[in-house]
Order: sequence, then C-alpha cells, then structure tokens
Amino acid sequence: MLFGYRIDGLLTVGPPRSRALLSRVPAGVLLSTARTFPPSHPTTRLCLRLMLQALGARRCRTLVDVGCGSGVLALAGVKLGVERAVALDISPQAVATCRRNAELNRVTNRVLMVRGTAEAIAGRFDLVLANLPLAVLTETMAELVRLSDDDASVVLSGFQDVDQPAVEAVMGRLGLTGQTWLRADLTYFELPPSGSFTWMAVLAQHTKTPSSVDRPAVSKPSIPQEHA
Repeated sequence: MLFGYRIDGLLTVGPPRSRALLSRVPAGVLLSTARTFPPSHPTTRLCLRLMLQALGARRCRTLVDVGCGSGVLALAGVKLGVERAVALDISPQAVATCRRNAELNRVTNRVLMVRGTAEAIAGRFDLVLANLPLAVLTETMAELVRLSDDDASVVLSGFQDVDQPAVEAVMGRLGLTGQTWLRADLTYFELPPSGSFTWMAVLAQHTKTPSSVDRPAVSKPSIPQEHA
C-alpha cells in the first residue's frame, strides 16, 4: 500500500483515492504500485528531490527513466513541465503498471512506455534518470551517458553510501561529475547484509565527452515505437 508523501513542498505522490487532494497541489502524481519497486523507497524520494533541483536549474523538454518501475519519475517529470518522457523497463509488469499510472494521471500522450534495456532507445535527452541496483547501474552507466545530451542532468540512485566510491569511479571513467549527493536512511529491524542503512543518489553532469562511448550526433530524442 502506498502512503502519500510530499517532496520539498512542490510535488505530492499518493494513491488513486487521493485524487481530490492532489488536484489542489502544485504538482501531484497518482500511483497504483501493483508489485513494482516501492515508490516510497528512499532512493525514489532522493531521485525526485534531485529531479526538482535539475528542473529548477534549466528547462528540460525531454527525459528518459531507465528502470521505471511504477513510472513515478517519468510521471512526476511531465507533471513538473517536461514535455515528453520515455519510461523504460525490462519487466512486463512494470511497463503495464506504468501505462495504467499514465492513464490514471491523464498524461498518456506525453509518456511513452518501452519494454527493454537502455539499448532499445536512440537519441539524447535533457534529463536521464536511473534508480537501479548497484551492479545494474554500473553496467548500464555507459548507455545512460550515451542517452544524455551534452548539457543534460543525469540522476543516479539505487546504491548505498558504502558503494559511493565504486559509483564515482565509473562516473569518472565516463566523464560524469557529481554535482549534488543526497542520502537517506531506511530503518531495518536488524543489520542489513551490506552493513549500511543509508541509501544515496547523485545529480551529475558531463565534464567531457568520454572517448569510450559512442554518442550519436543528434540533438533531439528519436522516440521508438511502443513495445508491449
């Protein structure tokens, strides 16, 4: 069950029964979770905070959310003014849930759902978001860089404080520099396997064009056809 929450007083996330309440806030996202990654997890909230920071710094017309789950990041983006979003996930359940949530929020004309990996997408975006498990995040990061425009903001999460050096090392090799690092704790009843209660997210930007990444010479995203 999703319990509603607010991010920095600018964005509110809540279940479908909260429609009347969310209609009175600056930007609100209605979510049906349906066994996807929990949208109330600290990493999701950190990503939303960094998205707000990125959108406040510069106009973003397009975004891609890699590993979209319920679609909360993509949906929040369009509710906050992004013109077009692509929500990508390898899970059919996640893609179906994201589609239902886009319908619930009446933004199906602005969010494209795609089932597949980051390699399924061509083009470059103003904002790239990925909330993924550490191993997947580091393996996918080169593709995330490929998808990001030269001046793009890249929001990464899904890792813990003990993993920050490893994430920074991969970012450095790919020409990304962390601008803002955020952290939040998730309480367990016992010590978690990693030994840490603290999750992290980073807002990054390009420091250079990495020679090891093939970046297509296009300025706007080439949106693929929807896959189910």
